[in-house]
Amino acid sequence: ENCPDTRNTKIIDIYNELIEYGITPVIADPTADAEEAKMLYDIEFVDINSIKGVDAIIIAVSHDEFINLDFDTINSFYNDIDNSSKVLLDIKGVLNRKTYEDAGYCYWRL
Repeated sequence: ENCPDTRNTKIIDIYNELIEYGITPVIADPTADAEEAKMLYDIEFVDINSIKGVDAIIIAVSHDEFINLDFDTINSFYNDIDNSSKVLLDIKGVLNRKTYEDAGYCYWRL
């Protein structure tokens, strides 16, 4: 966590699996080394503040930037759909599960 090194990341496995299913993932990681990710995996990061209109979010690392996201910020990333259609995968369990379940999200975590 909170480390810029992407050499041993398993996030690329998730990314590649989503591609196989025809999903176009976008990756935002304010901590990771963007140049290294481009060189090693040919992946370009987006600014987290530019994310809009998504159907699902996967929080796969527990960087401080993700831990500190509040409900309203996360909610602003999604399409304008009802909460029961919003998919949120919290791989590291950094968010308050009850907050998202009570709001009707399809919430999953390890």
